[in-house]
Amino acid sequence: MFLPLLLLAAFVVGNFAVEDDDRPVWDVITPCTIPNEVAQGICTAPQDCPAYQSINRGQDLGSVGRLGFIRALQCQNENETMICCPKLAKASYHNPELSTNIPRRVRNSTADLASRFGEDDDDECGVQTFQNKIKGSLTEIDEFPWAALLFYRNNYKGCGSVLISRNYVLTAAHCLAGANYARHGPLDFVRLREYNLFTNPDCMVMDDGLDCSEDKLDVRPRSIKLHPSYQPDSVQQHHDIALIELSQQVRYSDFLRPICLPEPNLEPGLERGKILSVCGWGRTDLFNVDMSSPIKMKASLPFVEQSRCGELYRSQALSLVRGQICAGGRKDKDSCAGDSGSPLMYYDRREGVWVLSGVVSRGTSSCGTVDRPGIYTNVREYLPWIKKTARL
Repeated sequence: MFLPLLLLAAFVVGNFAVEDDDRPVWDVITPCTIPNEVAQGICTAPQDCPAYQSINRGQDLGSVGRLGFIRALQCQNENETMICCPKLAKASYHNPELSTNIPRRVRNSTADLASRFGEDDDDECGVQTFQNKIKGSLTEIDEFPWAALLFYRNNYKGCGSVLISRNYVLTAAHCLAGANYARHGPLDFVRLREYNLFTNPDCMVMDDGLDCSEDKLDVRPRSIKLHPSYQPDSVQQHHDIALIELSQQVRYSDFLRPICLPEPNLEPGLERGKILSVCGWGRTDLFNVDMSSPIKMKASLPFVEQSRCGELYRSQALSLVRGQICAGGRKDKDSCAGDSGSPLMYYDRREGVWVLSGVVSRGTSSCGTVDRPGIYTNVREYLPWIKKTARL
């Protein structure tokens, strides 16, 4: 976002200026707070802030203090990703680190989970200890604890996946078959309890101390089960869903829990006006747009009715079926390359749980494009196959 120089100068000199249509300048420029600095900044798109571009390189994100600083720079904006940038174009951040010399936060032990999540821990899905403390597109360290990553031969990080039980994750079938899989496979392991690819354990600077997760958990697959109707060579990618059976049962904690499947007793999540959520480690303009994010990200996406989505993709000769749903199509808000297999979900306020609506199947090469929603596999349509195959 490049602001007119006159407006910027007016904002720096005073707190109020008027455009030709008498709109206050604060409708255009939003002031914000930069950590470790007295002077305020302005909310700006990440790619338009040279100071920000100089501190968000991949190797910088292995620093807990640097990542904490970047998290604190996020501005509250529902329409696009914005960060707090110095007002002067050539200015830099004075001290782009948060102190990590603070007490480590103490979490309740795993043994206390039953008292917090209910007596029958096995039946608890879609719950998390996260509370909405931080704005922006970066997730909290314990947010969406069902999100998982697939790693292939040569330690290649590819698709996302989602934990649905102690020994099964759900993903897209094209992550486990076809040309891409032939190039990167075979599947080596499923990574659980992941947040920051550069650190282990992951830690986050919070108001009440340094909050750290458990170590990452890498589990090898016991078996891979593609949907029997999936055709890896078809451009349509119908029935793009698969299950991975883990070689061991996993232990639940604050950082690892399953998401709820869309059972009939839960609220419907796919209806006009519904806002859905997606999370993963795909490309994002918050970091280098040429690489996948090393940090777990999130985005809110509007549900797009299938008739409308079909019209938008008709020029590409794609035909949508009942097993496919669409979401997104807003500027800078979409799942991206590298997010295949990651969960599309919604929060059931009545039951207080997160519910899985879909897994990322396909989209456009240019992420977050207006009127180009992403295409997802509709989990509800495949619920009988999932429950039978995973013995749920």
